[in-house]
Amino acid sequence: MVTVRGRRRTLEELGEELFFDVGDVGTKRWRFAILLLLAAVIATAGLLADSTATVIGAMIVAPLGVPIIGTALGIVTGQPGRLLASAATVALGGSAVVVIGWLLAAILPDLVPIGSNSQISSRTSANLIDLVAAIATGFAGAYGLARKDISDVMPGVAIAISLVPPLAVVGITAQANDLDSAFGAFQLFASNMLAMIVAGSILFTAYGYAREALGSPGFRKNLAYTIVAVAMILIAVPLTVTTIDTVQGNTTLVEARSIAGDWAEGSNTTVVRTAFLGSELVILVQDVDDVLPSGDLVADLAGAVPSGTPVAIDRVTGQKLELGTVP
Repeated sequence: MVTVRGRRRTLEELGEELFFDVGDVGTKRWRFAILLLLAAVIATAGLLADSTATVIGAMIVAPLGVPIIGTALGIVTGQPGRLLASAATVALGGSAVVVIGWLLAAILPDLVPIGSNSQISSRTSANLIDLVAAIATGFAGAYGLARKDISDVMPGVAIAISLVPPLAVVGITAQANDLDSAFGAFQLFASNMLAMIVAGSILFTAYGYAREALGSPGFRKNLAYTIVAVAMILIAVPLTVTTIDTVQGNTTLVEARSIAGDWAEGSNTTVVRTAFLGSELVILVQDVDDVLPSGDLVADLAGAVPSGTPVAIDRVTGQKLELGTVP
């Protein structure tokens, strides 16, 4: 057990912070509902407008991290009622955010197309880096709650962890019938949530709350730990695959860009960008004379790009044409 002096919260004080059935219950529940509603609206508006500052504002307001960390404390202390209540709060709150995102996406104007919206596209897939950040954030949040002297860490934790925005993305992309993106955004939320629960459970155990609590005689904490661990593994495996694919894809694009640059060298053609559109490698070039460089680019790419990959050139002319004035 970690040795702490003076500033450690008692189990009763920590429960007061995290559980909704102690203290001023009515005020706690109303405050949670109102803040979550506002956070969902702010996040959805910020996502649709592709506004980073607005989305960050939603993260600060969002209270969803409280019941998530409360779930971890319920596991550590062997309180099944509070564990289930916290988990149910997360489930209901998360569902509400998805519904609000769906409704607002149907009502509000589409200022930025979803396909080119960086705030949405950045939250439609998760990787191991996201998971590592979420675990560290979970430790920071649990540590800040366990200590009386560093409670000011929570706004930073709220910004660091992505909880409400990916849920809003689920609603937005589902409304647009982009179910693959909706699933990817939900996967990001689920991995962040589970990482926080695991990190919180470890830290609260290290801080001695498991020994301090009597727990429920019939509650099997080992089973709860096992379920959370298995869930983390089920999340980590696809994230690992996604991360490996992303790294390999980026490496391929860098090599393809270099080879295409060599191919275009000495001509009036400039390679602007390389990207995969589905399985096809698309090379965006700019030229001024409508004449592509000589040389077999496809043959040059052999060995750097997987065999069987279709290659296409997307051309942007470098000439400016004055078309006149609109009447």
